[in-house]
Amino acid sequence: MKKITFVLHGKHLRKHRIQHEADKHLGKEFVTDYFITRSSKSAEDFAEKIANSGTDYLIAVGGDGTMHEVINGIMHVPQKQREKLITGLLPVGSGNDFARTLKLSGKISYLQKLITSNSVINLDVGKIECTTLDGKETTVYFNNIAGVGLDAEVAKRVNEGNKIYGPNIAYYTATIKSFLNYRKKQIKVSSADFNYEGNVLLLSFANAKYFGSGLGIAPHAKVNDGKLALTLAGDVSLLDYLKNVGKLRKCVQLNLPGVVYGETESINIEPIGEPCFIEADGELVGKLPLKATMLHNEIKFLTEVKE
Repeated sequence: MKKITFVLHGKHLRKHRIQHEADKHLGKEFVTDYFITRSSKSAEDFAEKIANSGTDYLIAVGGDGTMHEVINGIMHVPQKQREKLITGLLPVGSGNDFARTLKLSGKISYLQKLITSNSVINLDVGKIECTTLDGKETTVYFNNIAGVGLDAEVAKRVNEGNKIYGPNIAYYTATIKSFLNYRKKQIKVSSADFNYEGNVLLLSFANAKYFGSGLGIAPHAKVNDGKLALTLAGDVSLLDYLKNVGKLRKCVQLNLPGVVYGETESINIEPIGEPCFIEADGELVGKLPLKATMLHNEIKFLTEVKE
């Protein structure tokens, strides 16, 4: 029998109910195993261990943060050793932006459907080479969206705050506060297809379309085209943002001065002057300079969406 291994976010109130439902729907056809996170980064450690163990399916149960950790754990394992592994996501977290792009459901019955119908694509994974906040060299992977500037500041505020009124309100409030306090940074961007030097509010380099609890920052992103989908916002005001939130939630490109879209396989970003922080999948991961590269068809992933 094939084996399905789940990594569950330990703070999720329904984790035991999810285990029960998974055994009910999948236990007759598969061997099931469960790892429950207890601390930050434990999902990453579990995923590396699981990918090394030879399981057939590794399913992250949680939100974007859990998925981010699982992807980073898998990427610590040599490609040849994980080439038969199929990864999936049961989106039951506070933020489920990656799941929006891939139209995933939080129901075990839908996960079962994906597995039994072998609905699998070859998923790209982004790679960031940078330094940590304390100056150490690091490599971080992302499956959804990474960026520099305002989005890193927002990610910091969201993670330090509470989400008692839900992720949409938490992100919206953090964005407004960040706009009011944030000073635009100067950066230099270089790549084969996209170059820029000057002030920037934010620069996102994306694999998927959504961040910030439903904002379609990268409508042109495709998860298996080998490209970083770039969205640069330069001289954009808080009023511009408020006027266009509706369009962002509909995931359409903005026809707005100061907003530029592009794509490239690899990009280098340097700070000019004061430090500029980096976020990946909603997590603060380091500071500039960085090199970001899209690794093409890196992981087998469960979804009915083909691009």
